[in-house]
Amino acid sequence: MDARLPRSTHKAARRPGESAEQGPELHLAAQPPQQSLSVGLAGDTMTFWITGERPMQYKDNPLNPFQLLPALLLAVLATTAGLGAEDNTASLQRASEGEQADAVDSNADGEPQDETTVTDRITVYGKAVNPASTTGSRLQLTVMETPATVDIIDGDTIRERLDTSVMEAVTRSAGFTNDGHPGNGSQNMAARGFRGQGTVTKMFDGTNYYNAFNTLTFPFDTWGVERIEVLKGPASVLYGEGGIGGAYNVIPKRPRQDPSGDLRVSVGENDTRFLGLGLTGGLADNVAYRLDYSNNQSDNWVDRGDSKTEMISASLLWQVTDDFSLTGRYDHGDQEPMRYFGTPLVDGAFPTELIESNFDVTDGRVRYEDGVARLRADWNISERLSMQSELYRLTSDRFWKTLDYFQYDRPSATVNRSSPLVIAHDIEYDGFRTNFVLDSGSDTRQVKTSIGFETNDLTFARATNFGGANPNGVDWNNDFDVVNAFDFNPGAFSDITDAQDRTEIISDVAQLAVFAESQIGLTESLTLVLGLRHEDVETDYEDVSNPPIFDQNVDALTGRAGLTLDLRDDTVLYGQYTTGATHPSNSIVQTSARNREVDFITSEQVEVGIKQQLLDRRLSWSAALFDIVKNNLIEDDPDSLNPEDVIVIPEQTSRGIEFSLTAALADAVTLTATGVLLDAETDTGETPREVPEETFNLGLVWAPLGKLQFSADARYVGERAHPDNPIPSYTVVDASARWRFNEDLSVAMRVDNVFDELYAVSAYYWPNTWLVGKPRTVSLTLDYDFF
Repeated sequence: MDARLPRSTHKAARRPGESAEQGPELHLAAQPPQQSLSVGLAGDTMTFWITGERPMQYKDNPLNPFQLLPALLLAVLATTAGLGAEDNTASLQRASEGEQADAVDSNADGEPQDETTVTDRITVYGKAVNPASTTGSRLQLTVMETPATVDIIDGDTIRERLDTSVMEAVTRSAGFTNDGHPGNGSQNMAARGFRGQGTVTKMFDGTNYYNAFNTLTFPFDTWGVERIEVLKGPASVLYGEGGIGGAYNVIPKRPRQDPSGDLRVSVGENDTRFLGLGLTGGLADNVAYRLDYSNNQSDNWVDRGDSKTEMISASLLWQVTDDFSLTGRYDHGDQEPMRYFGTPLVDGAFPTELIESNFDVTDGRVRYEDGVARLRADWNISERLSMQSELYRLTSDRFWKTLDYFQYDRPSATVNRSSPLVIAHDIEYDGFRTNFVLDSGSDTRQVKTSIGFETNDLTFARATNFGGANPNGVDWNNDFDVVNAFDFNPGAFSDITDAQDRTEIISDVAQLAVFAESQIGLTESLTLVLGLRHEDVETDYEDVSNPPIFDQNVDALTGRAGLTLDLRDDTVLYGQYTTGATHPSNSIVQTSARNREVDFITSEQVEVGIKQQLLDRRLSWSAALFDIVKNNLIEDDPDSLNPEDVIVIPEQTSRGIEFSLTAALADAVTLTATGVLLDAETDTGETPREVPEETFNLGLVWAPLGKLQFSADARYVGERAHPDNPIPSYTVVDASARWRFNEDLSVAMRVDNVFDELYAVSAYYWPNTWLVGKPRTVSLTLDYDFF
């Protein structure tokens, strides 16, 4: 919707040549023993089996003319890899894009490699032991090697916590808070003092799908997630425009050769139901598949607030040779979120008598449908050189038909309902990216370089019932009604307006970027990390109500310079200077006569920090100081009824401290804690809207018995500035208990919002409307692992 409207277990393996200092010695195997249990505990405590296999995926992907050249390139690379397989006897066997070693491995003749049996079970407390991150760098640097704050949230931990949405999972990371509502796709977040779709870059398996009119609706589901990686601070140098506050990368599960299956069934209050199913296995010695499906439905906690989401993913991996693989994948998501656009306030607070009320019409509708097809090639060209190429296509259809402005008059017990809107987005998005990584270091000096490019072509069309080109658009003065707040017929949309929607905006975007990174060992303990990215975006934008076509071309050069200093094996100091760039319209599909000559909005950050792992890695903590400056921000004008009206903030700064701690206090107790304290302000000294300056998360896991586990998570979000009244701070505690009948079957009970806190999870575009957060809710979940 527009920026503002008018009224399976986690498996890991050491790579060949990887230092044993990264963890205890591991015995690799194809399968765990029959009676062994793999557990991903809530609160970031994980038990997992280590294998020596490599993931494999493949699925056919239809091509259009734009994709033809990259497809031919992939075919040539596959042929070349096949011809050279017999001579390439030293395979790197790298886990590209963070793929854990849990799929097909074969030799040059396609025969599976024999391996020994796992002899021990390994339990990791807190975060995985210094894992490689595909989000903090394209160089496959570990968390300790990356001169930035990187959180890795394991998929099993997410599911143990019973977090079903990406929003729930990511906002457990320090400083990331929920700023979502149906108008922005329910995916908006605030981070490090900034908010909006352009603030946090959202990626799926390393690909940034650009937002349209500050709306992004994919990815959203966590059932098929391998892990989510969170990078703090400007991410433009890695993933393109936006990302001033950070980026998160949703990495899906990969196919495995060994057959396995996962089933989850949940039921809860408000007629909540969840079904999740995952299957993986081998189709041949060098081919594996994976299927994931989830369905989540609920009547929720407000009148007529029913919602439904459905997600299906299919992937196939073909290990062409030891050193070359092709991965095909298709993901399809269908969401019908709550048609709830907030509760009108009285004197800056929720009127308790309206907490469960929803004033939308009966036939209101909100739906997002997204489909992503991808084809990826991974090639270890030699012992030192590797390549990854990816071809992708995203289609997105979004539709809103709703009332979104409500004003409550308590003395008369009436509600004024207005702003009847119809909005439709139609997006087709094709892209290609390729990246080479060269390890040219020696025994005495580490040197690694990455270089690549990406190109994207995006077409976008928006239809509305209120645009200037519409001869029968919404009549803002007369299209409203007044109803009794406690006894009313919601009525139909046509009772409020007869305005018809028609195409208002058409845009075509061509984007090209080249990027490079290097890691250079200056001494045995001091390492330099450099990065550069040049991005060019050309937008042809036709506003049917205001011809002619606007043609805008903007470009930006962003960079990173960072240092890491190993004080000892378990302690690293780091510092970095990064720059970022944001499109002047906050979305590359938009432009206007006012900003067509404006270039990218620039930002810069300085960050210093420390990362440490102690007590045999049972205690890990990190802390960072950051200072971010962004110039010429564009915000919606809260005092204007015209959605095209904006205000320009010459400068906004954010300075703060961020910390994270994970501690295994005993074999049965794990504690996690994160927090951010910051000072964000504009050039006039005002605090930015809806940005909390204090956020804290505290988690505790206690397993007093081998089969019984308790967990609790507390989340504190500080007061947020708002045009009329500040949004109060809140603390929400969630708790769960899980009983494991055996290694395959368990049942859990979860209580959301244990103390039934009444709070505003976010604010809608209108100053007098906030969204009520989830009340106390109980659910039961059954998990079964089969095969």
